[in-house]
Amino acid sequence: MGLLSKLFGKKQEPSKSTPETGRSHIKVFKVAGVTFDDRQKYLKKLKADKKSGKAINVKMEEYDFKGEPAIRIIANGYDVGNLHREDVAFVKSNQERILGINDFTVGEHYDENEKISYNAKVKLIIANKS
Repeated sequence: MGLLSKLFGKKQEPSKSTPETGRSHIKVFKVAGVTFDDRQKYLKKLKADKKSGKAINVKMEEYDFKGEPAIRIIANGYDVGNLHREDVAFVKSNQERILGINDFTVGEHYDENEKISYNAKVKLIIANKS
């Protein structure tokens, strides 16, 4: 059983990664599709929950999207988006090195009309190559 089975229930800017020191490192992945359906409302709630000290339980689920592998991000039961296609390829090809989810963050920014928009990132712990 691969790590994907354990972690998952059943051209964008490249992801950022911290330098590989020690036995593992953190790799940050942007969450795509955060403006779809009610996801902005979910992200606003999750940001408030995290700020008030509540735990955010995050999991990743692999699924098929139009014949291609995809990975959705679920936070406290809310479907908040997906990993970008390139990041799905990285996760699948490095699944044995993924040790777990380190953090989930929600950011915000304002457009020219002062309308707030939320974004999200998930941080994975990746074992260094030997």
